[in-house]
Amino acid sequence: MLYLNQLDYRHVHYEHNLDNGGVAPERRNVATSGCGLCCVCMVVAHLTGESLSIEECVQMAVECGANRKIGTRMPLLGTAAAQRFGLAYRATDSLDEMLAHLAAGGEVIVNVGGDHDGHIGLFSHVGHYILAVGQENGELRILDPAYEEGRYEEESRRGKVRVEYPFAFCKPEELAADTTNKPTPYHLFSRG
Repeated sequence: MLYLNQLDYRHVHYEHNLDNGGVAPERRNVATSGCGLCCVCMVVAHLTGESLSIEECVQMAVECGANRKIGTRMPLLGTAAAQRFGLAYRATDSLDEMLAHLAAGGEVIVNVGGDHDGHIGLFSHVGHYILAVGQENGELRILDPAYEEGRYEEESRRGKVRVEYPFAFCKPEELAADTTNKPTPYHLFSRG
């Protein structure tokens, strides 16, 4: 199963937040802001067997305007990728719907919200996209495009996420708590 880590793509330029003057030069790359791009490339590979490079995904984000705000607007990029690769795409705020989608063989790009309202982010301290690829034994199987050793060893995260590289596992309720500040956090993809 393809796993892409955004930290491997510091050399790939990614302009975003253009509607607000852009971001600082050191943040104009996939390593700092390309979690959503990596997730889309993985979804395409997993569900279609086709290849979408990071560079091609950056271009797709630019063409559909998904880079106009900070990071990546998944409704725009998800729709563009689904149209290009013959996938079905929709978004929901329902954890139950997301779990049913995974059980049916789909994949879900999840927009976690980071630290908010007294909650310490489980997967990131800021907004971040991760990819849920399945469930087993009551846990979600996650590919985190920003994984690095020790990421889940912070005091507030310890014991909530376990790693069997490249997968991270967590309980659905832990993931749901990480998305409460996002209006539509679950981006569902399946074969068309």
